[in-house]
Amino acid sequence: MTAYVVFVATLLAIWAIHRRGLAFAFLYVWIPSFLAVPSNFRVDIPGLPDPNFMQAAILPILLVLLVQRHSEVRLGRMEILLALYVIVRVYCDFLGRGYSDAQNYAFYMLSSLVGSYLLGRFLIDSRQMDIATARMFVLMFLLFFPMFLFEAKFWVSPVYKLLSPLFPQAGSGLSLRYGIARTAGTFEHPILACIMIVAVYRLHRWLAWQGEWDRRQVGLLGTLQTWSRRLPIAFKYQISVVLIVMALMTISRGPWIGAFAGAALAAVGNLANRKRGLVIVCTALAVAAVLGQLALDLYITPEEGEILSGEAKTMLYRKVMIDQYKAFLLEKLWTGWGLTTVPKIVGMESVDNAFFLMALQHGVIAPALFVTIFAVAIVSQTRFGLRAPVGEAPLGFTFSGIYLMCFIAFATVYMGSQTEPMLFFLLGWGESVRNRPVESPPSPPSPFKFRRVMT
Repeated sequence: MTAYVVFVATLLAIWAIHRRGLAFAFLYVWIPSFLAVPSNFRVDIPGLPDPNFMQAAILPILLVLLVQRHSEVRLGRMEILLALYVIVRVYCDFLGRGYSDAQNYAFYMLSSLVGSYLLGRFLIDSRQMDIATARMFVLMFLLFFPMFLFEAKFWVSPVYKLLSPLFPQAGSGLSLRYGIARTAGTFEHPILACIMIVAVYRLHRWLAWQGEWDRRQVGLLGTLQTWSRRLPIAFKYQISVVLIVMALMTISRGPWIGAFAGAALAAVGNLANRKRGLVIVCTALAVAAVLGQLALDLYITPEEGEILSGEAKTMLYRKVMIDQYKAFLLEKLWTGWGLTTVPKIVGMESVDNAFFLMALQHGVIAPALFVTIFAVAIVSQTRFGLRAPVGEAPLGFTFSGIYLMCFIAFATVYMGSQTEPMLFFLLGWGESVRNRPVESPPSPPSPFKFRRVMT
């Protein structure tokens, strides 16, 4: 019965909508529920879907949003791709696991993925909301920093320590590297935590390019900004240091590599000649990918009598794992085995590649659609960013950088916890920005004073 505490998020969302409106509920109920509580803290309701805190918070927000804004919903290219992706995965899950499990998975897809997309697409509808949303994500991760320090010392997140008695079925895994605890926060796995941190870092850098951190902040961010004056570097650089340290504490190489690639793409938006910069960056990334693959093959191929290091064994595992699981993939190439019913190879229970795991679960069409969504999002946001006036830091390049980072990182880990909803939320946000009417600057005041009407 203690797990029913998740519905506190529903009550808070209803109260926030009633008192302050949808935007307030989104910023101050949904985002904290989404980020601050692990997604595996859920309530098991017999015969019904099993919501977690984020899903419990999003339901009243979505209901009011659809009632108020349903006339604005249009099926564009991204919406069609998203609908196909959801239909394929739910249908294949029904074939693999049956109605009951597919029902729960459909609830997850509709509330966590489609719901998150709709929030980004229709609630973030102005530059003011762009800034408010990015600020809230950054604030949440600044608040997580002391929790990461606690976890590094005591090997458990404070959130798990406090709330896990209410959710005995939800465990927190511990990952060590070099004898050090890899911090995961509320995101279940260090690599997933690093993906989230890097995404928020990119939003932070966009705010810095907008000059947002040079302004006087309000609320809790204002308090942090006041305290920051005791340190010799500017507030925006302090935020950068905190987020970079958090990413380093996860000790996750895949997202680090993706972070550099995403940073290079995002930086193109600040160049005077964006098209030339884009060509240079794309060429450099292609060359780096080829050289990196060659270096990886050499690194994980031992010479005669050589013993591979622990890091090389981890990388070799992913290559061998795919070779071993190919037989299962070919057995059910088009429909997959189901979300949780993929056969396991003893000693290789972890399938550390989101795209390959998706194919095993729901057939090859599902990852093909997913990659298409990625490609369309990166290309459309980059083209949108190229049209922005020179001197402006376009948000489209920031989104493209985040998508590229995720694409690289998901080749090294499963797509779980908050990462998949976060990605679809950003897809919706990106579509909102791209399809938003151009906001004209206010007209300058006339130098002539009004005197009288000529008749």
